Amino acid sequence: MSLRTRIALLTGLVAFFGLALGLFLSSLLLSRLALLEVDRTLRLQARTLLQEALAEPNRQVPPEEEADLLFGDFPAAAWVYEGERLVWQEGLPSAPSLFKGLAPGRPVSLGGWRALALERGRLRVVVAQPLGLVERLALLYLRLGLPLLLLVGVLSGALAYLLLRPVLRPLKRLAEAALHFEPIPPLPGRDEVAGLAQAFARLLATLKEERAREQAFLALASHELKTPIAAFRVGLENLLAQERVDREALKRLKVQAERLEALAENLLALSRAGAQDLRLAEVDLYALASEAFDRFQPLAVALGRELVLEGASVKVVADARLLERALNNLLQNALLHGQGTVRLRVGQDAEGAYLEVEDQGPGPSARAREGLGLRVARQVALALGGSLALVPGPPFRARLRFSVNSASSPRLPPGAPSSGGAA
Repeated sequence: MSLRTRIALLTGLVAFFGLALGLFLSSLLLSRLALLEVDRTLRLQARTLLQEALAEPNRQVPPEEEADLLFGDFPAAAWVYEGERLVWQEGLPSAPSLFKGLAPGRPVSLGGWRALALERGRLRVVVAQPLGLVERLALLYLRLGLPLLLLVGVLSGALAYLLLRPVLRPLKRLAEAALHFEPIPPLPGRDEVAGLAQAFARLLATLKEERAREQAFLALASHELKTPIAAFRVGLENLLAQERVDREALKRLKVQAERLEALAENLLALSRAGAQDLRLAEVDLYALASEAFDRFQPLAVALGRELVLEGASVKVVADARLLERALNNLLQNALLHGQGTVRLRVGQDAEGAYLEVEDQGPGPSARAREGLGLRVARQVALALGGSLALVPGPPFRARLRFSVNSASSPRLPPGAPSSGGAA
């Protein structure tokens, strides 16, 4: 059963039972009001009969008064007692005999009749009216109300079913889009259902984009890994074919192994940054840059390039492992693909602390696909609440920027969990 049908049935049932409760309560109220009118009439009849009986020496009610009181709009039966002796009786026949001994007081209901007794001295008057009219009035009210009750319930359910169609249309469109995993245009409406559908539509579009990025990353990672693995395999095959160990071939294999190691570390860093697997602590950016400078100086000398370190001590709260991997990628890109002197800078300005790698080349083309190294550096910056800015050259600059945090009161970057994450 669809949601639309269930809501329509629920609406019809609520309307039915709500109206049934109202009908029942109004029937009780109507019966109560009719009974109050009967009691008022009984009091008037009893008082008048008592006065007439007191005025007559023989305690007989005059026939003209009897006709007006007992056979008018509210017919009744009446008895006049003097002591325990019945002195007068008139009105409707078939009245219960038990009313003849009714004690004075409030009106009572017995055997389908309503009776009241009044007493003055030794004279007592008992008047009784049948309740058939009141009961028939309540029954007629219920008979008229039941068809209306059913009609309102059915009409409420049908109207709810019709009105729910445009309300639930955004959910139907969203379900169809999710089934085919395709984003949909913005959904109209401002109610809760439309808001829910719009939120899930945005989520669907985000998932679609993430899936596209994931597919592009897998293609890039496969491409990056294919060449060094193939070279490593060919080198091993050549070594196995030789009788003596070729040290130059071993050196080339070592280079390929180091490249594979760097790719594996990049993939691990990308996974940790995306999963927010962070070990946050206070990091001195200048000390980190100094270690990177010492690590890449041999490569710069081998390539005939100059590597320069500039800046001063700046401390931030970050993950040293991920920062080291991001900085390694930026330096390696500058040395292998850049031109001229490479400058590694550490600084701080009004916008926060930064690590910057600059070379004298133009930098990558705007149309070129971002490589794995830059992608890792960008993801690390985002995970640490910072950013990666690429400024086209010459000179070309790649700047990692972070928020400054003091050692006495470290402040976690936006989106980062507390320290002590798993390795």
